[in-house]
Amino acid sequence: LFDPTLGKSGFDLVSGLECDLAMNLVGQPLVRQQVMKGVREFLEKRNPVKPLVMSFHGSTGTGKTYVSSMLVRYLFQGGLQSPYVHQFSPIVHFPHAEQMEQYKENLKRWIQGNLTNCGRSAFLFDEMEKMHPGLIDVIIPFLGPSWVVYGSNYRKAIFIFI
Repeated sequence: LFDPTLGKSGFDLVSGLECDLAMNLVGQPLVRQQVMKGVREFLEKRNPVKPLVMSFHGSTGTGKTYVSSMLVRYLFQGGLQSPYVHQFSPIVHFPHAEQMEQYKENLKRWIQGNLTNCGRSAFLFDEMEKMHPGLIDVIIPFLGPSWVVYGSNYRKAIFIFI
């Protein structure tokens, strides 16, 4: 249902993810419930009205990155190494404040180009607390219920903020 190259049905994806979360995500029942609710609702819709957007908060070691990588592993063949999964860290990808305008344009083009290539792409943004507000402003138009942003249909995408 999600990625035809997987050869799994949406039910297999959801049940596998749910089982993995139940067995391996200790002490976070609310996270498990909310993630599964969001994933189920998103996968059930052939044409969702907006992308799946998840934001995980908490101190180091609470499972934010773990849950994100688990989700991507079930939805994309190759998991984090899939060509349809794009990871960003402000420290690595956007380190110089004086280059912010160039970073904003590059990020917008990267998201837009990858959604044009595959509308079922995932974008993971780590360390959001360190992200420059101008970069966040570039991402925001992709998160709502519009049909087209910057010429790209993005409603089947996944955005995860950590």
